[in-house]
Amino acid sequence: MQNLHTTPEASRETGIPESTIRSWMRRHPGVFQIDVHVIVEESGRKLWTEAGLDLLRSRAAENAPEEDAETDAPDFLESLLEGHAQQLAREYWRLLPGRVLHRIRQMRDNPTPEDREIVQTSVRAAINAGTSHLLLPTYQPILLEGDETD
Repeated sequence: MQNLHTTPEASRETGIPESTIRSWMRRHPGVFQIDVHVIVEESGRKLWTEAGLDLLRSRAAENAPEEDAETDAPDFLESLLEGHAQQLAREYWRLLPGRVLHRIRQMRDNPTPEDREIVQTSVRAAINAGTSHLLLPTYQPILLEGDETD
């Protein structure tokens, strides 16, 4: 088993502030590979591998002046994105049903060959499901009041 380090321990080992490490993880998720540089437990806690510590050290050496300036000043882009993220998410979900219906109409009225195959398969499946339901041997009609059977 390899040595794993919590973010505070990684900070002590590398001399990089915890906030900088967390910021790098958030802003550059493709750089830090899960199960190579960092292990994420079910609880969400991140544990750094030796390869992860080496990567942190190399990033610190490459970006020392640039990253120090970034950690001293507020990250305006991040604050702008965070301020509007919920508004954007709500707008997306508000518009989604209309766009889906538009796409369904487009598939029906002007289908591509792939759309045509999907629609035909779906219609056949719906018909088969409905037909088998109607042909069940246990089907019994419901009698309304006043109806009599012989």
